[in-house]
Amino acid sequence: MLWYWPMPTTVSTRFFRAGVGTVIYNQAGEVALFERATNPIGVWQFQQGGIDLGEDIETTLWRELKEENGLEKRDFTSTTLYPKWTVYQDTNTVDDATKPRLGQAHRWYFLELAPDSVINLKNATEVEASDYRFVSFTEAITAADTYKKHVYEELETYFLGEILKEKLQ
Repeated sequence: MLWYWPMPTTVSTRFFRAGVGTVIYNQAGEVALFERATNPIGVWQFQQGGIDLGEDIETTLWRELKEENGLEKRDFTSTTLYPKWTVYQDTNTVDDATKPRLGQAHRWYFLELAPDSVINLKNATEVEASDYRFVSFTEAITAADTYKKHVYEELETYFLGEILKEKLQ
């Protein structure tokens, strides 16, 4: 006998959006924060963007950097993939059934900006950041939305223990 559950006529999907994030840093070990020009406007965060259907994470990385910051592979001297996914639940969507997702899951890259490269947001193909600044990782954590702080703290641990440690040797 074959058993089945009838499919509902409407399906509400609540998921975590997959994306790629970047920690862009300079030779002084400072990290780049970007001020959002889109909703939520004025929030300072690391650059991040969604993975398009059928796209691999490295393709997403370079596409999103060009779109949001005008940066390309030639602007960096080092690219390191963080070894695991991070997840955060977006507190703005938790209790709102009209929102399509619960939060985001990211693969992160640490990118060392080449000494002769400059971030120029006018080179971006889309307007997603209105400003940027280089800060300490501690300042980046302080500026982060509460629901992202644990991700930024995890990234800081890796940055200090692996990226900067290797750079100083």
